This record gives sequence, structure tokens and C-alpha cells, in this order.
Amino acid sequence: MSLFLGIDLGTSYFKVGLFDERGDLKGLARMRVEPEFPLPGRVEITVEKFWRLLRDGVGEALARARATARDIAAISYSSQANTFVLLDANDAPLTPLIVWTDRRAAPLDPAIAAFASSPAFAATVGFGGLAPEFAAVKFSWFQREHPELWDRAERVMTLSDYLTYSLTGERVGDSGNAALLGLFDLRQARWWSSALVFFGLDETRLSTPLAPGSSGGRTTRMGGARLNLPADIPFAIGGLDHYLAAIGAGIGGMADVSISTGTVLAALALTDQITPRPGSYFGPHGAGVPYYCLRFDPLGAGQLEEYQRKHLPGHAIEDILKWAQAGEAGTLLEIDPKLTKPALADERAVRAVLEKIAFQLLQLVREVNGGQPVARVAATGGGARSDYWLQIKADVFGVPVVATPPESACRGAAILAAVQAGVYQELKEATGAMVRQTRLFAPDQKRTALYRERLASSPGT
Repeated sequence: MSLFLGIDLGTSYFKVGLFDERGDLKGLARMRVEPEFPLPGRVEITVEKFWRLLRDGVGEALARARATARDIAAISYSSQANTFVLLDANDAPLTPLIVWTDRRAAPLDPAIAAFASSPAFAATVGFGGLAPEFAAVKFSWFQREHPELWDRAERVMTLSDYLTYSLTGERVGDSGNAALLGLFDLRQARWWSSALVFFGLDETRLSTPLAPGSSGGRTTRMGGARLNLPADIPFAIGGLDHYLAAIGAGIGGMADVSISTGTVLAALALTDQITPRPGSYFGPHGAGVPYYCLRFDPLGAGQLEEYQRKHLPGHAIEDILKWAQAGEAGTLLEIDPKLTKPALADERAVRAVLEKIAFQLLQLVREVNGGQPVARVAATGGGARSDYWLQIKADVFGVPVVATPPESACRGAAILAAVQAGVYQELKEATGAMVRQTRLFAPDQKRTALYRERLASSPGT
């Protein structure tokens, strides 16, 4: 049995998936990530906990697949961005993993704000502006607040850099996560010297960014032992979690836009050019299309959970979704024409919440696709498990919405691993073989027309 190991380093959960060459999920483990909050604004994960979670996850996934570590033919990952660790000259961690949500560097230094708001910054890195959550801002914080520790840091590694280096001994990382640091020249595919000088970074401290799917070497004896894996397993460079989820959902083939309904809302589309605009983030793709465009909305599916806590405590989300089916299309625009927060505690209000989130996703889809027509949308995230909600999205979008098997981020990583193992020659071939449609939701033209009519006539929308 040959299996491909896809590791998803998410914010709330780490997931470990084992897939065969058809893309069938043979074994899965989900490990809830519970960070520590040692001081106000600080969010950390100990390095020991990081490895324990992954090690337990690999063991559980193998057990569920009824396989052994020798069955793993290749490895890759998807990862959250802007989480990092500082290492000394002996590779000993000087810090815990500083999670991207950490706000120790707040408020933002005015000098950093000015640098990141310049036209040159957006033109080079592909987005404008930095916030206290960005790793580069926290690098400056360490230099200012703990200069003695910063001076001892021989290596500055993102979470995915650290995973790669620890398993293979190669000081390489992925350009997708590098692109969200504010330090990377996306068009030139290299570190941006002006940003490194501004943030006081020597390039020798950083990993070399490679395109997703590149070879990251092979597991070493010591590296493999961290996860109870053998040495010499091929390792493929991965990328940003939303991007790998889009790969695992068939972006570029099965659909031209991918959406995610989870902790945050997101939409991603492939593009052949970088056109910086507020709220958009660009990253590397390849396979004939050089980039992707990504947009977020922090008000994600948590809006439904908030409604549940406030109005329907004790009811499961699945039951609430069934209850909402008594509502009629266009409910939101009747009871809440400004698309704010429905306050009613009945099935109409539940449907209104689902419609509101669908309208938020519609706006993201339009923005990432540059206003161009969309033929089909692939749905990922927890919100893709509800057929009823997917139908609402199709009706709101006015185009078909396709659902694929779950755990798309793990599957996207496994697709890169399968190419690295030589089972497939290129990404397109692997995606075609390992991603399949499970359900298709065609828009109801009458409901789509109703949404558009009411949206056009609603004030303040």
C-alpha cells in the first residue's frame, strides 16, 4: 500500500490525513490545538506540544488506515501563516511557537505603518498594510524588547519552515507562506532586500523560499523519529492552508473559484497578474497560472454559532440547519435589509443568518475574480457539510456550487506529495485523479432572480 501523508497545520486544529493515489481518505486524525496565553495579548504553543500533537496524529491516522509508517510514499503540508519560532545556533528553540493571532506588538509602530502603506510595499509584496499579528512586526518587537534573545537567534522560521527543516534538515520553506510576511518580492520570487533592511533581518537567518510542490528533500533519521517515521521519505514543499484547500477542491479544473466557510470566510481564484488592492492577498501557484488571489472576511461561520448561543442554546448546529429549511428565500432582505444581524429567534432568522454569510461570500468571490464571470464555485470548510446551506449559496451566487470530499487542505497537501513521489508527473494530472465531485448544487433561477431583485431594492446594501 502506498499512501500520501498530508498535514494540515490549522489554527484551531492540526489534521493528519492519509490518501491513496485515487485521493481516497484512508485514515484521518484531528488534534485540537489549545494554545497558551501567558500574558494579555500573547498566544503561544510550546514546541513540545507541537510535536506531540503531530506524532499522536500520525499514529492515529496510520491506525485508522490499518497501515504502517513504511506505507507512506511521500509527505507534504498546508499551513497557517505568520506563526514562527526563533532557534539558536544549535537549533534549540529560544521561544515557543508564536501564533499569528498573538498581539504582543500592538499598537502598531507608526514607522512600520508608514512603510507598509507605501505604494512600493504593495507593488512588491502584493498587498498593502501590516497589523500587529504579522510576524515581521513581532520581529521588530523582539529586537526592541528582548535584544539579547534576538541576537542569539541564528534562525527565524515560520511554522512550515520549522516543520520542513526539522524533518529533512533542509533550510527551505514555501513561498506561499513567505508571501504573507510582508518581506517577500512576489514577482521576483525572493526575499525583498528593502524590507529585510527595514526590519533588521539578515537573509542568512531565513529559510530559502521555494514554490509549492518543490522538493524539500527527504526525511532524515532524526527528523523522521520526531513523528515515528522512517528516514528517506520524499518531502514536498507545501503552502498556505487556504491555497492547499483550493487545490484539494479542484481549483483550476473542477471550479474557477474556491470558497471556505469556517472560522473565517475566504475566497480564492487563480490569476495571471498581481493587482494590489485593499483586502486582497496574492501568492504563487504555477502550473500555467502564476498566482492566486485570496480574500478574507473575519466574520465567518462563527456568526451562526453566536446566534445559536444567544437564541437557541442547547440545540445542535445540525438541528438548527434543518429547522431553517422552513424559511423562504429572501428572508434576510425582508427582515434585515441592511444585512446586519437578525434578532428574531425563529426559523426565518436562522435562514437569514445563512443567507447573510452567503452574501458575504458572494462579495469575496466577486473581488477575487476581478469582476469577471464565474462559471463554478468549489466549497470547502465546515459549512460545506450542509447541503441546505450549499443550495442557498448556489442560489445567491447564481452559479453551480460543487462539493468535494472533506479535508481538502490535507488532500491538497497529499496531491503535492503524490507528484513528488513520481506517481503523477504534474499538479494538473494529480488533481484530476485525486479530486472528484461528490455533489453539485445548481442555482434555482427563480430564487436567484428574487435575491438579485430584493438586493437591488434594499437600502444600504
